[in-house]
This record gives sequence, C-alpha cells and structure tokens, in this order.
Amino acid sequence: MMMKGLASPLRGAVLPLQWRSTSDLGRPGYGFMKLSRLEATPTLRYCTASAAIPPAPGNQARKIFVDFAVYKGKSAMKMRPSKPLFKLLDNGGAAILKEGTVFMEIAPATSQRIYDWNKKQIFALSVTELGTLINLAPDGGCEFFHDPNMGKSDAGMIRKVFKVEPMTDRSGYFFNLNVSNKVDQFEGRLGVPISKSEFAVMRSTINYIIPHLLGWHVFVDPLKLDDTMLSEDSSFSNPNFVRDAIPEWAK
Repeated sequence: MMMKGLASPLRGAVLPLQWRSTSDLGRPGYGFMKLSRLEATPTLRYCTASAAIPPAPGNQARKIFVDFAVYKGKSAMKMRPSKPLFKLLDNGGAAILKEGTVFMEIAPATSQRIYDWNKKQIFALSVTELGTLINLAPDGGCEFFHDPNMGKSDAGMIRKVFKVEPMTDRSGYFFNLNVSNKVDQFEGRLGVPISKSEFAVMRSTINYIIPHLLGWHVFVDPLKLDDTMLSEDSSFSNPNFVRDAIPEWAK
C-alpha cells in the first residue's frame, strides 16, 4: 500500500512520503516510527521520505562522512562526529544505548601540505568533555585522560591525554595529544595550533551537533533513526549487521 502527498500536522505542508507495509521490512533507507495517526491500518509501521539521492547498494543504510579539518605546517587535525547508538524495544519504541562522540584525529606532516593519516592518533570526546572544550575562556585550558582498558586486567596498556592550552598571545589554542601504547609499542605526541577563527567554527559546530549526539533529533523526528544508529541485534534490515563506528573509549 502506498500513500503520496500526506499532509504534515507539524509543518502544515504536504510532504512526498511513501508508506509501505511491514512486508518491506529489511529494505534500505526505511526509518522506524510508531504511526499513531494510522492506527486504523496497523500494518503500516515503516516509512521513508522520497529523495533524489539513489538508494545505497545492498542492505546497508547510506553512510555519510563529514569533518572539519585544520591543516598546519607540522600536522593536521580533523574533527569528526560519530552517531549515537539505539536499541529497539519490544513495545515498538527505541531507547538510546550509547551517546555519540566527536573524534579528534591528528596526523603528522611528511612534507609541505602532505600528511600521513595512516599514522594518525585518535581521541574520542564525550558530550560532557565537548561542553568543557567549547566553554574555554581565551586564557583557559583543559585536559582529558582516557584508558580504553580501565577496570580490566590490561589497564594502563594504552593511555591517552588530550590537552588544550591557550597561546601566550591569546590568539588561539594548542591542541596536544600524548599517546602511550604498549600494545603497539608506540610513544608519541602530536600537536596542532588552532586560531581563534578556527576555534569559533569548532565551537559553533559542536554546539549544533551535541543534541544529535544525545539522540534528541530522533526524539523529535523518529524517521531519522536508521541502521547506522542501531545496536547489532536491532538492525532493521540485517540480523548480522555490524557497525563500523569506533567505540568511545577505545580511541
């Protein structure tokens, strides 16, 4: 069954939606929502907004990659978001299982404007740590410590310290990442100077993305929930679906 031109009670506009029955469960690009206004037709549970973008191949939800990059003489840094993780409930709803994060990736330069991203080091900032970062005063700083194996028998094998310090002339900040990895026999420090204007972009971007890391955008619009935000046992389209996101404390 298909219905086109369904009026939206929220926006007062006509949206080109396509409603499909549960027989379409497993098709790519279908978001999950509970349609209380269609209770008279209980088989209609999955929907998608039609778009000009072609569907992703296979049974995988489309993956979108974005970042904010800063390139300097000795190193470069990319700021990249990771989606939150949800779990489907027996009652048809969904609950957040894990908040999203923002990865800070720093890579060394090998020559002028050439960077070796194979040697990058990664630090995952939680929502609370992001809040600390964007509220720094011009002469303020912060420091975060991560041990991916904390509480386990191999605690201390990997230690990471992400430190932000103000420049002496208050024209920006130094972002430094110190890594001690006894597993891979690596000890190193990478740093990137961040100007005021670059930090302003970071602050604005982080302010925007925090509600999405908390999953609040899915609460407002359940259609935004897709396979890339579901735990492995909750995938719409594939019971063996494996997420490729890096765990928050593993980096």
